[in-house]
Amino acid sequence: MATENTAQGGPFSPTTLKDWVSVISTLITMALAVWGIWSGLRSARNAIQEKRKEHRQKQLAAARDMMKEIFTDPLARSAMRMMDWSGRSFTHEGQTYVVHWRDLKPALVVHEKGLGFSKQQEFIRDCFEAYFDHMLVLEHFLKQDYLHEADIAVPLEYYAGRVMAFPDTYDRFLRAYGYSEARALMQRLAERGK
Repeated sequence: MATENTAQGGPFSPTTLKDWVSVISTLITMALAVWGIWSGLRSARNAIQEKRKEHRQKQLAAARDMMKEIFTDPLARSAMRMMDWSGRSFTHEGQTYVVHWRDLKPALVVHEKGLGFSKQQEFIRDCFEAYFDHMLVLEHFLKQDYLHEADIAVPLEYYAGRVMAFPDTYDRFLRAYGYSEARALMQRLAERGK
């Protein structure tokens, strides 16, 4: 009768030095592969975080530059001052105008045939067009994720609140001249400021 040799182990057990070297080299290769994958993923995660940080810094710089542009634009700045202070004097193209809050609504009516505007009303319209143009650009860049709303909110919440508090003065002008998206931005900013 034949007897089995149980000392040899199972069919997949290493039995020779060559088998042991093969098993150990396979384990080392697997360990190195796992370490390589882990290291690669860690590097990729760090690179992504660095890119996010760079993108965020670019967003902050863009917000700063756009805010500076609004606040240094003489017409837009005049519109903000008109919203803030009734009875203030403005000089534009050699003319001095004293603008009261009551002057804003008649200046910002939708133009109709036969309706004329005084020089002061033209100045007021130019100022608000400049301001609303800036709001329109900001809204566009917010939608493109080029800016964060929080970065522009603090300096603009007050003025947005002033526009939204007087819909009879501003709404028809905003809607008639293509500033609906600017209005949406000002609505959100006004809500934040409450």
